Amino acid sequence: MSFFESFLGKNYKTYFVLFLCALIIGIKLGTLIPLLSLILESQGYSNTQIGINVIAQPIATILFVRVTPKIIHKYGLSRSIIAAQFVTVILYFAFPIFSGLTAWFVIRFLIGFAGALAWNAFDTWMLSMADDTNRGKIITIYNLVFVAGFALGPVMLSYTGIEGWLPFIVIASLSFCATIPLMVLETNPPKLPTHYSMPVLLTVIAAPTIFGAALLVGLEDVMFVAFFPIFLIQNNLSQELALQYVTIALVGGLLFQPLVGYLLDKYNKRLILNILVVITFISPIMMSINLSNFYICILFLVLWGGASSSIFICALTMLGERYSASELAGATAILVMVFECGSVAGPIIGGSAMDMLGPNGFIYTLSSLTFIFLIIAIYRSIGRN
Repeated sequence: MSFFESFLGKNYKTYFVLFLCALIIGIKLGTLIPLLSLILESQGYSNTQIGINVIAQPIATILFVRVTPKIIHKYGLSRSIIAAQFVTVILYFAFPIFSGLTAWFVIRFLIGFAGALAWNAFDTWMLSMADDTNRGKIITIYNLVFVAGFALGPVMLSYTGIEGWLPFIVIASLSFCATIPLMVLETNPPKLPTHYSMPVLLTVIAAPTIFGAALLVGLEDVMFVAFFPIFLIQNNLSQELALQYVTIALVGGLLFQPLVGYLLDKYNKRLILNILVVITFISPIMMSINLSNFYICILFLVLWGGASSSIFICALTMLGERYSASELAGATAILVMVFECGSVAGPIIGGSAMDMLGPNGFIYTLSSLTFIFLIIAIYRSIGRN
């Protein structure tokens, strides 16, 4: 038995392919979201208008959440991902051709549907192959390479710039590259059992901590990528330094996740989740009041990025532990839907708060949302005990 087989299990070759695809998709998304926000900001649009434009993608996910599991079960995991990526390749070229908030909203809406299909397929594939002995490890590595790609996005943007066709050509090329491993390498996707439709509201109510964690991450993730650079620029930091700070926070996710994955397979998952939420609550506050101190700012950016990116790992691991194979596609689709509900609300809330309260409205919003979930998570933990 090879090292990789002993570490990842008998499906280690398939895991490598999926990890590579996740890395590439992470890079393109880490480039696209701040790119569009910075272009709109440079054209004079308000933070509220930018936030409304950002929510087009999560709205599509919410509307089509009941459709994606059916597509996956009918056409298979690999084909679903490949088809989704080819659709996005075409749509990325539409951004420089059609300008304006309305046109970009429509394009992002269509990208949101394709992205939801790929995301649902990836998560279902991972959870279907993993078991109780390696689920935390597999999900952590999967999320780790995605976050690594996401962290490289702003770095790539600093080289391509935000003007002209070049950044969109790069993003479209990455989307095409994500399909190559699935088309040329042997992956043997698992055969999914008959699709089991799950009631959305009852599923969420039955597991409020799992889906609440997804909602929190959804609220904060897109808001972070869309508005954190703007928050820093409005606090007199340069655009280049602002993008570097985004990357540093995302690098924090890379540093945290191997440890979090190990702990999830060994210790109480709810306790780990609560600790991560506490760190996510404290870190942005401390970072914002120490913007003039580079080293303290970096410290809390790393803690913030590491803890917040690990919350979704906890939710996904707990989801895989809770639901059977026939329920996984439906359960992961609902998790994605709840995440995207947060992604819809987050930019609107954050953008409006920044317009009303200034750049610090970004921090006020993040801290308030995190504190609310922290209370719920602690209450649920006490109730379970």
